[in-house]
Amino acid sequence: MRLRSKLLAGAIGLTIGLSGWVAAANAAEAVIDQLNLKFVPNTITINAGDSVRFENHDPFTHDVTVVSPDGSSSDKGLQQHGKDNVVAFPKSGTFSITCKMHPNMKATVIVK
Repeated sequence: MRLRSKLLAGAIGLTIGLSGWVAAANAAEAVIDQLNLKFVPNTITINAGDSVRFENHDPFTHDVTVVSPDGSSSDKGLQQHGKDNVVAFPKSGTFSITCKMHPNMKATVIVK
C-alpha cells in the first residue's frame, strides 16, 4: 500500500509539474512599439502568463514603467534606440504603462 501511495503522489506531482510547463510553453508575446513618442498600440489584451515586448523605434531613449492594479510601480529601465524590453504579466488585472522621460506616453495592458 505504501508503494502505491508513493507512486500515486509521484504521478500527481509529475502531472502538476507538466501542466505548469505546458502553460509556460503556451505563453505568448505581444509587441508594443515605442514610436513617435507613443506606445503603439496603446491598449492591448493578453492572457495571464504572457509577456509584452516593448520595442524602441524612436531616435531617443525611453523607459517602461508598469503600474499594477494595486498602485505599485516597477521601472523596467532605460531603452536606447533599437533596443527592446520584455515584461512578463503573470497575473490578471489592468496595468498602466508610462514612460517617465515622456509623461504623455501611456498605454494599458489588460491581462485576463
